[in-house]
Amino acid sequence: MHGLTDFKNFAQADLNLFESLTVLLGRNGSGKTNLIEGVELFSALASGVPFSEITDVDRGGTFEVRGGLRSCIRFGSGGFTLRLNRARVQGKPVDYSIEVAFQGRNGVRLVAECLQIGSGIIFDAEQFEEELIKVKYSNFSPGRDPICTLSSSRSVLSRYEEVIRNSRAKAPALQNAIKMVQIVRQYLKNAYIFDPQPKAMRDYVRVESSPRLLRTGVNLSAVLFSLSKVEEEERRTLTRITDVVRQIPEEPFEEIGFVVTSLGDVMAGFVPDSSKKTKDNQLIDARILSDGTLRMLAIVTALETVPHRSRIIIEEFDNGLHPSRAKLLVRTLAKTASRRKLNVLVTTHNPAFMDAFDESQLKSILICHSDDSSGSSKVSKLSDIDIVGNVGVRGGLGDFVTRGALDRYLEPDFKQKRAKKTREWVASLS
Repeated sequence: MHGLTDFKNFAQADLNLFESLTVLLGRNGSGKTNLIEGVELFSALASGVPFSEITDVDRGGTFEVRGGLRSCIRFGSGGFTLRLNRARVQGKPVDYSIEVAFQGRNGVRLVAECLQIGSGIIFDAEQFEEELIKVKYSNFSPGRDPICTLSSSRSVLSRYEEVIRNSRAKAPALQNAIKMVQIVRQYLKNAYIFDPQPKAMRDYVRVESSPRLLRTGVNLSAVLFSLSKVEEEERRTLTRITDVVRQIPEEPFEEIGFVVTSLGDVMAGFVPDSSKKTKDNQLIDARILSDGTLRMLAIVTALETVPHRSRIIIEEFDNGLHPSRAKLLVRTLAKTASRRKLNVLVTTHNPAFMDAFDESQLKSILICHSDDSSGSSKVSKLSDIDIVGNVGVRGGLGDFVTRGALDRYLEPDFKQKRAKKTREWVASLS
């Protein structure tokens, strides 16, 4: 469970990213993108990105977030906290949190950080001067836990080896702790945010040996080309991608093909169906493929190529895709996530895609909406909202949302109003 406190427009929010597929719904401005930024920022902090290198978008920082790091602090509060709760490492529960605050003229600082695995505290840090934190950590030896001092410029988790460098490094318990910290760190780092931009995919890119698909999909052709040139398992991955995407365009094609220049640049495309192939049209290249087809190609490639057990987040994953392909995309997301042990989070506004979720998937739908009692946004489970019998009877979740019925159910006094109407109706019968 990922948790956010006083982050952007959320006083408190919990996001379960342990499910194979989670769907996030909500109006524009409800906070969906803020949640995604929280997950992405958590990953950056775990990786050790210095606070000074976290900037506003297009300001050239190592990591960029809208408004910069200071804007992540909810209005009226002094700082924000990001948490990981109830994760498991080697069968043991893991709880990790990091608290960041804005202080004076020197900007944003780390003020508290704690990692607990099982019943033991691995480290517990707190600020004692503006630019310094003291870290109390376990060395798995009798007596008091030692304390060291670090700068408050980046996370302790990313510097754990520095924290315990003066401890007995050969102690088996300490060696096991190092391994478990690395697993936690890697888990948080393995968060991949994808926002495929078709315009970015319509050009040649340099051939790479084993590239990772970038956020916008700009190197999609290189990733696909690398899958065609390696071992049998990777080629089977390309076949799975082809089998799915072949169902998208109206014009049939046989396989994914490539044009490679003498300079080592590559562009992907579709090899036309053999019955329609001509001498002048050997490849339908990326420059003339539709936006929806390119986005689908990028999304399926991302699902198939990120490391196993990663988290993938795709905002407006169905953008540009025809509603008739809704069930195909949802089925592909669920099937691939299950097979590769992925945790996939997607957002959507499209009623057709909402209707494509089956009953089991409805249980993993989250609603982002305003909380009138706190003046902030909150996240609610669809399964916790009393709409049983209404979604299916009235034409599906998409229709339920489009008519504004879900908004009415989210009103804080909805149950009381409905109960009152029921009592009045019963009374009118007597």
